[in-house]
Amino acid sequence: MILTIDVGNTNIAFGIADGDEWIEHWRLRTAPENTADEYLVLFQTLLSTSGHTLSAVERVVVSSVVPVLTPAIVAVAEKLFGQAPLVVRHDLETGLDPESIPAEMGSDLVANATAAFDRYKGAAIIVDFGTALTFTAVSATGRVLGVSIAPGLHSALKALFSNAAQLPAVDIVVPPTALGRNTIHSIQAGVVFGYVGLVKEVVGRMSAEMDTTPTVIATGGLATTLAPHVDCFDEVRPWHTLEGLIVLARKNPA
Repeated sequence: MILTIDVGNTNIAFGIADGDEWIEHWRLRTAPENTADEYLVLFQTLLSTSGHTLSAVERVVVSSVVPVLTPAIVAVAEKLFGQAPLVVRHDLETGLDPESIPAEMGSDLVANATAAFDRYKGAAIIVDFGTALTFTAVSATGRVLGVSIAPGLHSALKALFSNAAQLPAVDIVVPPTALGRNTIHSIQAGVVFGYVGLVKEVVGRMSAEMDTTPTVIATGGLATTLAPHVDCFDEVRPWHTLEGLIVLARKNPA
């Protein structure tokens, strides 16, 4: 079995797969202040309570965009599974054109592009609803054409609450109408429907600049909330980034 770990700024997503079949997924809140020992206990508890034995994990793959946490997660893998994990780097075999991968491209976006090209064998745009809202475009020949980045929904709401004293924190859910009649619905309408428009516009502009019609994939923690209201998505794959880590493990054997 393969344990995949995607360390993001807001959440840590991880899952266990047997080949290409997912057995279980988890999504935890990222806590940069936690020590390696604290994460070790957390991972060990989740795996054991779900009935998974540590010895069954043959490979561990890690993507991290939180540099302060990367050593802790690597230490956890080494202690729990007795092996150094495969940490996503730009020099790994991805199946993409290596010369087209920007030096500053995050490891999660590399995994997203890798998964999309491996799965669809053609042009794709991956929209990842995370701490940042990212759009990654891949050509039909496996070139990374470019990335667009906007604040994620949680980030936008946090900025709103921090700078407007009378506005309350609200959950990100689709309101019953765009005509908000109370503060909560008004904020939800502006943010949710505003981001629906943002996604459509960016995907439309990226698609127009590509040489073919791309497959458009939604992923990330809020993908299932927003995607039903955006008509440009061909697929919603909440664990797409972890799928990319499986592909990277296959292309880079231990």
